[in-house]
Amino acid sequence: MVALIIAVGYVDAMKPVEYSNAAKKSLSRMQPKREAAIKAKVDAFARGERVDLKRLAGSSLARIRVGDDRVIIDERTNLVLVVNIGPRGGIYKD
Repeated sequence: MVALIIAVGYVDAMKPVEYSNAAKKSLSRMQPKREAAIKAKVDAFARGERVDLKRLAGSSLARIRVGDDRVIIDERTNLVLVVNIGPRGGIYKD
């Protein structure tokens, strides 16, 4: 019975995730396996699990590393907003 109560509280602790239009466009161009890996990592972060997260210098944004891809997020509120997604070489050039 105790495990059930903990599990219910755990699900409620997940922050909602929103994807910007640029992020949706990037995801739609990716192979399904890469897209699934990125969504799984973002959902894991929203649930409060540990991910490879780093704050971006000079910005209020952060990045999550998923293999060779980077996911730029804004999580200042109770919402995880995925701003952009792309390969590690060119994602920071905005």
